[in-house]
Amino acid sequence: MRTLRSFTRIPNLLQRASGSWPAVCQTIHTSPLYKASYNPEKNEEYAFFYQSEDKSDFPDYNKIVYPPQDPSEPPRPIEYFHETRDLRYSQKKMWKYTAMIRGLSIDDAIRKVSFLPQKGAKILKDCLLEGQKIAVREHGIEYPSNMWIEHAYCNKGKILYTMRLAFKYPARVRTRYCHVCIVFREGAPPKEYYPSEEMTGFEKMEDYIKKQRERRILFSL
Repeated sequence: MRTLRSFTRIPNLLQRASGSWPAVCQTIHTSPLYKASYNPEKNEEYAFFYQSEDKSDFPDYNKIVYPPQDPSEPPRPIEYFHETRDLRYSQKKMWKYTAMIRGLSIDDAIRKVSFLPQKGAKILKDCLLEGQKIAVREHGIEYPSNMWIEHAYCNKGKILYTMRLAFKYPARVRTRYCHVCIVFREGAPPKEYYPSEEMTGFEKMEDYIKKQRERRILFSL
């Protein structure tokens, strides 16, 4: 039955092959496209397959102009919002590496991902090095080491559907892409990025009793 079913799909395959080239690549697996690098600049001939059409507003934060400061106020640290789009890696695998570098200095973040053997850590290291160079060259940060990661996260990108040969019938392959957004901030990193609640046992007990007393039954007398 599977063999007969595959023969019935041949007219649809020919009809799609007579159309545009992306339709053919979605039907038939192509090894150059499947083995394309995660860097769009290295594979310009295949870039239109996996590059997302929608544009992001994240780099527009670099265009914000703040009002002039009072001479008595401390100088405002420089911020740079860096985004690398269409990276060939899954969003669910990349988020743990972006969460790992939050609140670290740029040198510690690069050093931390350098010791990890996973592909996502190597991709994130390239993003950090690229953002560090652009922040110094174009956004007025004087020293490359005088900055820290204020925030880092990743978004879902385009999903490229291809086919590969399998037993008796072709198998569908999903190639996922993601976008990495990093905020570089001038200065030294804070001592505690995630504030911790240092409460004693008596304070926790009083807080619990207070919350219990504040409970009310809705629509009651």
